[in-house]
Amino acid sequence: MGSHCTRRGVAAGLLGLTLGSSGALAHHGFSWAEGEQTTLRGTIREVYVGQPHPTLRVETPDDGLWLVELSNPRQTARSGFSAESASAGDEVVAIGNRSATRGERRMKAVRLTVRGRTYDIYPNRIRGS
Repeated sequence: MGSHCTRRGVAAGLLGLTLGSSGALAHHGFSWAEGEQTTLRGTIREVYVGQPHPTLRVETPDDGLWLVELSNPRQTARSGFSAESASAGDEVVAIGNRSATRGERRMKAVRLTVRGRTYDIYPNRIRGS
């Protein structure tokens, strides 16, 4: 009886890991983004700091409105960025990886500069700085 229960427990644990990790990777990873980093400059139209991750809506003079995704709330806070760090009307420079889907105006930011302050959201992913 002991080995039967152990096998079931291991199988259930592996299934849980598989299901849990695939959902997290699908939503939070960089897999949807291009490998090359670009710089986006514009005006913040909206700031959201909450689950599943903080975002900025940024309007650019050439491309219109972009969705700039940050990291999860805890990691974003570790960078020093909070709801008080930016507001609608502020100019922003975001460095990050844009969506690999043509025409989608979406970026995963690794660094933000707002109000003269720089926030390294993903310090280990910043290239060429």
